[in-house]
Amino acid sequence: MNKQIAIKEIINFLGSNVISVFGNIENVFVKHLKPCEAVDEDTLDWINPIRHDKQFIVENSKAKVILVDEKTLYTKTIQDQNKILIVVSNPKLCILKIGNQFFIEKVEPEIHPTAYIHPLAKVGNCLYIGANASIGACSIGNNVKIYPNVVINDNVTIDNNVIIKSGAILGFDGFGYERDELNNLVKFPQLGKLIICDNVEIGSNTCIDKGSLSDTIIGFNTKINNLCHIAHNVVIGKNVIIAAQVNISGSTIIEDDVWIAPNASLRGQQKIGKGATIGMGSVVTKDVPSCETWIGNPAKKMEK
Repeated sequence: MNKQIAIKEIINFLGSNVISVFGNIENVFVKHLKPCEAVDEDTLDWINPIRHDKQFIVENSKAKVILVDEKTLYTKTIQDQNKILIVVSNPKLCILKIGNQFFIEKVEPEIHPTAYIHPLAKVGNCLYIGANASIGACSIGNNVKIYPNVVINDNVTIDNNVIIKSGAILGFDGFGYERDELNNLVKFPQLGKLIICDNVEIGSNTCIDKGSLSDTIIGFNTKINNLCHIAHNVVIGKNVIIAAQVNISGSTIIEDDVWIAPNASLRGQQKIGKGATIGMGSVVTKDVPSCETWIGNPAKKMEK
């Protein structure tokens, strides 16, 4: 997307994130963000601070304006090119903030005429509800985005600033059975709720079950990718990342800041400690202590 954003406006937006600015920023504008191989003079470029060759990249970038860290020098070569360096502590985080503020297409609040909302649903302000979405007798906060073809059952609580992508199915019965005296499967009553806290993102075609007797809870600022399954009574903490195609079986507790890689499976009735990492494709059958990395099938602690 091409725009015309004044560098002064970007610097003002970054505020205290800006450590220093080198070069003349008067009447200088950027039009777009681009991948490194397509950078031109109208691009707002940025250099990942982990790069060992960042000075070379800055001096050879076609961009006029570049976000850099404090270890990048404003050399005579850069000065002669009339480049502008905006020095920040974390260029990647700053380019993320700039992109979200100035360059992405923002979804405007609206409720599509084909969406169904139950008469007893309690809905907040500034909602986007897409085509063919179905909203049960639930509670939805402010600034929530519900994309087309999402299905939300009754007794689901969704707090503020939540994003739910197309095809997600939320708050229906979990999978729980017991055999009777004739060895027939009898369903365990699913009486709990699903609670989704502020700033959660739920990917496309993800299914999250409500609780059986207790509630399923998705904590503040947790991000869940596409094609995941989260079973009944699962409690997930704050700032958890769950990548694509993860399966989390019932009554699992996942503490804050956990990172779960794609295709991992958690057996259920386990505790994953704060800050733990679960590797790609891992099958977790035991509790995982805080700040440890577990990989493999069955998953074991990865020793350094």
